[in-house]
Amino acid sequence: MNVLILGAGLMQIPAILSAKELGYRVCLVDADDKAIAISKADEFRKIDLKDKEGILQYAKFLQNGSGLAAVFTAGTDFSASVSYVCQKLNLPSHTFDAALNASIKTRMRKCFSDANVPSPKFFNLDKDNFTQDKLKEISSLIGFPLVVKPVDNMGARGCRMVRSLKEFEPAVKIAIEVSRSGNAIVEEYMDGPEYSIDALVYNGTFTVTGFALRHIKYPPYFIETGHTMP
Repeated sequence: MNVLILGAGLMQIPAILSAKELGYRVCLVDADDKAIAISKADEFRKIDLKDKEGILQYAKFLQNGSGLAAVFTAGTDFSASVSYVCQKLNLPSHTFDAALNASIKTRMRKCFSDANVPSPKFFNLDKDNFTQDKLKEISSLIGFPLVVKPVDNMGARGCRMVRSLKEFEPAVKIAIEVSRSGNAIVEEYMDGPEYSIDALVYNGTFTVTGFALRHIKYPPYFIETGHTMP
């Protein structure tokens, strides 16, 4: 029985080893056919993690062969690809819609707003509505400093604090360029410590497995240099 893991990098190695300890045959997909974890898997296919249809076809091949127990990812930004494939193959997962809500920052912020959960004010920008007049309008509504991010990237790529109108335009341009969908989010800046919480939901129980204070350095960028876990 196979487990299909998205990603063949350093951060996927613990998942690969855990799956093998449980007796599963591990199959990996990644766009990089020289990724470090490939040698630890039983099978590898070069498929870009955003190629949902390509991953689905490979997953069908595995399911119709020796069977497919699960599709999984960790340490990547492609939970939506996992959910898409799982829904198509009736495997356990979050819904595809829920995964998109958790992955695309503008959708996430709208969910918070709709549920009256406190959240920064935000605006979406793309190449079609990215104008000087729009930037001036947003800055007058939010004020400086503000934060610009790609809506669908991770690891702080394309993310920075903007402290003036002069910094605004180049920041949005970069965020749009590194966004897979070509969209940037502009948000109010919130000053204060930043925390990460890891948790496991299993059989209806919710267990916090890690609580970390993140060390963010190099303003106006947001680079995590480490974290402290009490």
